[in-house]
Amino acid sequence: MLFILSATLSSIALATIFISTKFHAISKSSWGQLTLFPAIWATIWCVVSYISPVGHLSTWSVAKNEDAYSWILPLLGPVSKDWIVASWAVVLAQAIGRWYIGAQESEDEFDLMNPQNQSSEHNMRATGFLALFLVFLTLPSFVWSDLPRSASLSTLNVSTPVAVGCVLPPYERYKHHILTLDDYITETDKIRSNANILLWPEGAVTFHSVAEREDAFHKIRSRINDGKYVGVSFEDVVSDPSDSTGRRSLIQTGLALISSKSNETHLSYYKRHLVPLAESYRLRHSNVPPSIFDLPLPPPKNIKKGDWAPPPNNTRLIPVTSSICLDFAMPSPFAELESKPALILAPARTWDITVGHAMWLQAKQRAEELDTMVLWCDGGEGGVSGVAGKGYNDVYQVGPGSFTRIVGVQYPFDSRQTVYASFGDSILILFWISALGLGFLRGNITRYMSPSIRSAMQHLKRGRRNGADATTQPSLLDL
Repeated sequence: MLFILSATLSSIALATIFISTKFHAISKSSWGQLTLFPAIWATIWCVVSYISPVGHLSTWSVAKNEDAYSWILPLLGPVSKDWIVASWAVVLAQAIGRWYIGAQESEDEFDLMNPQNQSSEHNMRATGFLALFLVFLTLPSFVWSDLPRSASLSTLNVSTPVAVGCVLPPYERYKHHILTLDDYITETDKIRSNANILLWPEGAVTFHSVAEREDAFHKIRSRINDGKYVGVSFEDVVSDPSDSTGRRSLIQTGLALISSKSNETHLSYYKRHLVPLAESYRLRHSNVPPSIFDLPLPPPKNIKKGDWAPPPNNTRLIPVTSSICLDFAMPSPFAELESKPALILAPARTWDITVGHAMWLQAKQRAEELDTMVLWCDGGEGGVSGVAGKGYNDVYQVGPGSFTRIVGVQYPFDSRQTVYASFGDSILILFWISALGLGFLRGNITRYMSPSIRSAMQHLKRGRRNGADATTQPSLLDL
């Protein structure tokens, strides 16, 4: 299976290179010919991410974003990184080709947008311009800081400290290969005094009926009566709505955010994308998109209510949403949200540390696209967990073992969406205009110019060329 997937992806990459080489002459300008391959490359992997059952995991897109182009993600999304990678490949290929073949002299005047056939010299000048543009895109990374926001009580006027935690009970403490509801409740009790929001890993417990689920939620609420919030991830066995007899059942993986402040769940979400074969044979996916819950955060100890937030509630609202594991590998999993969340609750359960790290990178990238943070809690063997986004880049923990961490959230919080969250992958249109449209535009501008303007331009061009020829001819007086 892995061999087939690798062979398919390699074939797609080779086909992309072949297509761009075969049809690069469609564009009539040097710039268009150079940027055709990046446009095709970005488009192909964008399409693959949408049609693949594992999303971005099946693409050759760059998932690590600790580089000089990371600032682009909230603006243009992951397709921009694909375009940049392909553009650098074009620059290097042109440079190596020039070094290997050697420079060729050209008598034609260079025109970046000339619709006529371009010489090698013209292509190299366009290549230099492309390389300069790619270097220019790195400059904002030297100006914009990627450090986490302060979570200190001394910066309450600009930052809200939020304590989050992952509940990952170790086997050594409970001696259960399959952890029970009581194990998770006991482990939650051990760290809840240090956290405002606690999250259980994906499918932590299984409920065989709605009544069993509600009883479990009631039991959890009675143990966390201090106003803390717990994100309970579970597998829910319910009746199949398509079966009129009610005999068939289906299983869904869900998440419910609960607290003692309400008998209703504050936030609920069911997994929308299942791992092929491993999950799809026994679980049913959901079609309901995630939503946002404005979590009212009370003031910390030793902080006056008036110094924390204005009355009457004296609470700060933290917009929270959720998604589960493989959903983060899909393109734009939060496209239906109308505002930006401050925190994404992300329970996960992977089966290998390599897969766990790959999913961590996907979750981190989705958070950076939204300019927010994600609390990633992986309950699998060798799973990686931590907080990602907004300057948090490193895995906090590998394997089981509960932990808490304090993060800083902007105050007052700016809930406006990023450019990418608003427009998605629309930047592909600009990539194709760059590859095909500019040469077409230049040709049409020349076509519709008045005869007098075209004549003047041709006369000016001949004058410059004749002047250049005169400087290269030897003087007859020296013969």
